[in-house]
Formats: sequence, C-alpha cells, structure tokens
Amino acid sequence: MESDGSEALDRESFNIEIELEFGRGHEVETELIPKVEIDKRHMNTANEILLSCIINYLKECGYPLENSMIWYYSKTAELWIYCGNDPLPLNISVPQSELIHDVKVISIQLQLRCKRAICNEFGTVLTLGSTPSYRIKQEEEAISSNKTSRRTKERKIGFIIEKVSKWRNFYQGLPNTQGEPTSSKLTLEEAATRVGISKKSLDDYLLQLRFGRKFGFNFQEHRDDKVGLLRAFVKKFKHLEGLMQEIELKGVAPSVDVQNKLKEAGTPSCKHSRCCAPKFALPYKDDHPYTTR
Repeated sequence: MESDGSEALDRESFNIEIELEFGRGHEVETELIPKVEIDKRHMNTANEILLSCIINYLKECGYPLENSMIWYYSKTAELWIYCGNDPLPLNISVPQSELIHDVKVISIQLQLRCKRAICNEFGTVLTLGSTPSYRIKQEEEAISSNKTSRRTKERKIGFIIEKVSKWRNFYQGLPNTQGEPTSSKLTLEEAATRVGISKKSLDDYLLQLRFGRKFGFNFQEHRDDKVGLLRAFVKKFKHLEGLMQEIELKGVAPSVDVQNKLKEAGTPSCKHSRCCAPKFALPYKDDHPYTTR
C-alpha cells in the first residue's frame, strides 16, 4: 500500500515542498522549493502551519515578498484562499489537511501565490478593502463629523498620503487606483474642496512628504503613526543635513554629538536604526559595513 505522506505530519518535524508563485503582471515567476523543514516552532497548538513563519523564511531566502498579497491553495475547496498582506498576523495558519499529498512521489506540498502589492509614490501599499483603507475611511468620517471643533485631531501619515495623492490626481486628471480616469482637471483649490481638506494644509502635507522621501522616511512602516512624527523627523534631518554640508566644506570630521545623532534611529517608533535614515547617515550606523569608528 502506497503512503500518502500523512505519517510525516505526526512527527516532531517534517519537510514540505513549497510551490511559490510571485511577482505581478508579466513578471510572475513560479518556483518549486524542496525540503522546507517544519517543526513545532512553525505550528500553533492545533498543529496548523503558521503562514507568517513560512513567508518570513522565504523572505530570508531572498524572495521579494515584502508587502505582497498572499494566498494559499485549498485542495478541499479547490480555490485560492486570500490571507492578507505581508506582514501577516501571527494567527493566520494553514490546516495540515490542506497540504497536497502526491502519492507518486510521497511529497507534502503547500502552494502559495504572492502578488506584489501596488505602492504609491511614497511607498505605502495600495490595496482595496484592506484594514488600513478601512481605518482611513473611519478617520475621514470622524473628522467630517467634528468640523465644528476648534482644532482638528492630528491625522495619521497613511491618511494624509491618501488625501494628498487624491488631491494631486484630481488636479492632474490622473487615473485612480482602479485604473479609471478621474474627472477633467481641477484647479488646486477645486481639488482641495473635493478632497475635503484646505489647500494650505495639503500644501504643508505635500512638503513634509517630499522632505520625508528625500531623507529616507519609511512611510509603509509608519503609516499608522501621527503626522507629528514625520514633522519631527524632517526637522531633525534638515538640521543635520545643513551641519553635514558645513562639515564637508570645512573638510573636518563630524563632532561626537553629530555622529551620535546620525547613529540613532530616525524616529522613536523605528524598530531598527536604518528604518528611517538618509544616505548621509548610513555610514555612521553601527551595523553598516563602512561604519566610521
């Protein structure tokens, strides 16, 4: 009697094959990755495989899956199950019953589809119906219902990116995220009225976003942080940029205080020192191969 590979699933660890489809449009690639070891670290208490562990392993192997939209193939339902965008929540799992067993080669296989997400000019992911989009809609409703307030609640970075992008698209007559053309071109004032934020505020937001991009701000990582974080980041690195230009002209080394500023994380919310950093700060990071000692 031929084995279907189910005995392996009862062991402390076992190997699976991953059939990975990744990319977008004409750049889609498919690759079979053999002998991916699964053990208790990769499973929950119900012995289901934690998909975030698999995706993280594939990213460590060099596959470009950051921010991708992720599906796995369900042999039970005979369709692709959408799991969300990378990074996935830790509770997203694949039941072992969904692993494909090939009795001819006695293999256990997981089929994954990772579609590269669409990003705007500031690097934040554009996905319809995503949790961030729903949160932004809630913020819009909260702001519109509180117009009588003397001071508008400080907005989040993801919110202002979406609003500024809409404002510029209305002004330039560009297609929206669904690829549909917008109405005829509007003036900046008319576009601001359509968006629901004053042109003065939008001008300020656009300036902050452009400086943030210039200095390497990680918009995707900080999309749920308040815009004050971005303002502080821009102010900090505009000052440091000026100091570095003066130092370069004088042909001297930066002072210890300036070096320490360049070494530290760009914002208090950064998870590592290179999360938000301009190019001129990278040589002073402790984990950079050319760190100045």
